[in-house]
Amino acid sequence: MCTLILLHRCVDGAPLVVAANRDEYLDRPAAPPALLAGGGLAVAAPLDLRAGGTWLGVNRAGLFAALTNRPTRRPDPARRSRGLLVLDALEQGSATAAAERLGSLPVGLYNPFNLVVADRERAFALVYGEAPKLESLEPGAHVIGNADPLAPDVPKVARLRARVEAANRRPAQGVLEALGEICRTHEGSDSPLEDTCIHTPAYGTRSSMLLRLGTGAGTDSFRFADGPPCRTAYEDFTHLLGALDRAIDASPGPRIARTAS
Repeated sequence: MCTLILLHRCVDGAPLVVAANRDEYLDRPAAPPALLAGGGLAVAAPLDLRAGGTWLGVNRAGLFAALTNRPTRRPDPARRSRGLLVLDALEQGSATAAAERLGSLPVGLYNPFNLVVADRERAFALVYGEAPKLESLEPGAHVIGNADPLAPDVPKVARLRARVEAANRRPAQGVLEALGEICRTHEGSDSPLEDTCIHTPAYGTRSSMLLRLGTGAGTDSFRFADGPPCRTAYEDFTHLLGALDRAIDASPGPRIARTAS
């Protein structure tokens, strides 16, 4: 279960604070964050080397987008890769514009997913089963996994939300570190899938990301652990945010394919 934690307009001096664990099969190749050239604004994001998309990213306008897959008994391999949707969203200049684009997705084009778009002003969650369902997110703490975020509480999500709300009561300068601690945790339950940081022989937490978008110069932060965060240090990728500010449209990174996969 991928885990996305969003603190939106509830941390002093930081309208958007995000933590995310990516849970994936261990043999699926991926690359760490870089500047990616696409069809719109410059983007800083990791890259799925199999399908050519990504699971999260941020663009030059300060728009963040992230996706979690929702389970389905019979995923259709002929449908367009869900990871390309993150890049589609990041072509927009605001969360509102991205939500308007996502809300008109065709029925049956993708396997099920949850997709969040947020900037310093607005945040939205899109739930896609066979058709899109868009919800505006109120300021506060949000935890999204692989279940419908608009449905009644899932036990793992409810447990994480309580921890996130406690972390948000810390002084603002310590919130990002507190979210990193949450991303590293193991519950000790009978199922490793109930852990926040997952380990199984073929599947588990492949990477983790911490992002803070502040309101003043030098207040942004972007950290990435290229492995399970319980044993992989977060590296500082904040320089990519500065590179986005200097970019015009396309960046010198790899060109993103826009085809189905």
